[in-house]
Amino acid sequence: MNKHVLSVVKFEIMRQLKKPAFWAATLLLPALIGGIYFISFMSSRHIEENPTLDENVKVAITDDAGILSAGAPFVINGDEEYGKEMIKNGEVDLYYYIPKDFLETKKVNFYHVSEGLEIFNNDGNIIKGLLMQDVASRVGDLNTLVLTGNYEVVDNKLTKDGEEANALGKAIIPFFIGIAFFMFIVLCGNRFLMTVVEEKENRISELVLTSVSSKHLIVGKIIAMLALGLIQIAALIIPILIIVFLNRDNQFISTILSMIEVEPVSIIMSLLLFVSSAVFYAGACTFVGSLVPTARDASSFIGPVIVMMVFPLYFMQMFMMAEPSLIVQILTYFPFSAPVALMLRSGFGTITNLEFLIGIIIMAISAVIIIKMAILSFQKNAINFEVVKLKFLRKKAK
Repeated sequence: MNKHVLSVVKFEIMRQLKKPAFWAATLLLPALIGGIYFISFMSSRHIEENPTLDENVKVAITDDAGILSAGAPFVINGDEEYGKEMIKNGEVDLYYYIPKDFLETKKVNFYHVSEGLEIFNNDGNIIKGLLMQDVASRVGDLNTLVLTGNYEVVDNKLTKDGEEANALGKAIIPFFIGIAFFMFIVLCGNRFLMTVVEEKENRISELVLTSVSSKHLIVGKIIAMLALGLIQIAALIIPILIIVFLNRDNQFISTILSMIEVEPVSIIMSLLLFVSSAVFYAGACTFVGSLVPTARDASSFIGPVIVMMVFPLYFMQMFMMAEPSLIVQILTYFPFSAPVALMLRSGFGTITNLEFLIGIIIMAISAVIIIKMAILSFQKNAINFEVVKLKFLRKKAK
């Protein structure tokens, strides 16, 4: 790497890392994710779908429906009013009334003394566990398993050739890379726009160019912004991966993890697409930043950039088809929509490796072209503090 480019990269990275705002923006979302996970974890320790019954808790049940077998625990002789009086006098802590028309109403009345605002009280589910245990004791294990539904239906997908198909497992990693790219642009797109506007707005661009060429400055800034963006993405992804690792025994997470199929070619091509697309968008935003005089003018362009990037999502169903339509083909190879379009087609398995490679090459060439345009634009507009007007038609001289 050229020493001038390296100097710019080092300067830009250190300048941003010293800003509290950078770390606030980088750590805010991971902190929010961690906070939500902590609250969920603490809540799950106190809330159970089928809570166990504490031996010190006094329970009474009136079974007017006759569900419970003879000699079942906690069953009392008395009507609903009698049970409510027991709660009122402190004789029992929990009282359940099963009415005669339980089969029609499908409701059990639950009484207990309220201790203020109770959002997470789940003691009402205790009666479900007691009823299930009693009924299960009178039914065989096989019937109990069928009635409770505590079994797994294994989905075995096959290809037309009779081999095991795992389309969803193959799509997980490409989709994950696609989401990471989207977050990268959302988090860093505005910074890409501002990368050259700051010097122009502060009117120091002409001083900078006395020691560093436009080419070295633009390339160095883009590399620095990409590195800072990767830091932010890492700060977001690492906590998520840690949470997934800590909950790897969770049925939902373990199912997803077991489905993931690693295809080296697909992963490498997705990463190459990520890099080339990130460089392209960095160059495009830098090019726009070189045309406008202030940060306010530059910030108004981030919306259209994101809209063009996510435009393929409006045609999601078309991307699922094996035979791509004309609009899918256009979005696949149009540089601004190509990253998301290629990742969608890769995830859905509707693109060949050759088509994917062509898309990557187009993105790489587009990235080189847009960076050259940004360099030329900055050379001409570095000391221009007015909005540049692009004239496509020239008036004829009289």
